Amino acid sequence: MSDFQEERKNLKTDFRFDRLKNAVEQAGGNAQVAGASGIAVSTLSSYMNGAEWKLGVATKIAEACNVSISWLLFGIELADASILPKEKEEAAQQDAANIDCYDEEASAGFGRLGADAPKPQKIAISRKLLHDLGLPAHHTIMLKVAGDSMEPTLKAGDRLLLNTAPSHFLNGITVFVSSGQLMVKRLAPTASGTVRIIADNDRYPTEEADISRFRWGEPDGGDAITIIGRVAYRLQAMS
Repeated sequence: MSDFQEERKNLKTDFRFDRLKNAVEQAGGNAQVAGASGIAVSTLSSYMNGAEWKLGVATKIAEACNVSISWLLFGIELADASILPKEKEEAAQQDAANIDCYDEEASAGFGRLGADAPKPQKIAISRKLLHDLGLPAHHTIMLKVAGDSMEPTLKAGDRLLLNTAPSHFLNGITVFVSSGQLMVKRLAPTASGTVRIIADNDRYPTEEADISRFRWGEPDGGDAITIIGRVAYRLQAMS
């Protein structure tokens, strides 16, 4: 081994010991950490002063110091180094938004009759992700695609994130209810006051409806075409 390699090895070891010393100090000192971890003070001192580490013992020390074993052994980015596991968990909970996820399938074929007043489940999703996608958490829901009329854009089994905030624009891929059927299609308004209802799969016909039939809100039957939301993002399985 060259002198340079030995120097690099020692440098990494020093960083590991420095992290341990800092963690022990922040946790109240040698006696406090030794008592919390169930190891002898002499063992802890030897770990801080160059003794070989055993993973099981190091893990107990990390838990007693309220730091992760990965940080203690390998280090993490400086921005995260001061964040303790409990604080990370709290930060993750603050970032999570609970959105409605429906087992209901939006048919990409000729439509399926949905259950009356389907009950959603709650799933947690990152607020930062929603923000990056331009989605307000309180106007975001998730549901699943069935059928093949929107292929290749959407495939059966894809999960869709919908923006349910009402909009004056009737364009883009949209989930709506028509005659009791929950459907996903591409909407395209025309200059003549109608809206084309388009399947991306050319094996399915394009339909057309008067724009006055479209509205946002809760489906109530009749002749209305009730928009549930516009598709903002697709989650697709890779297998």
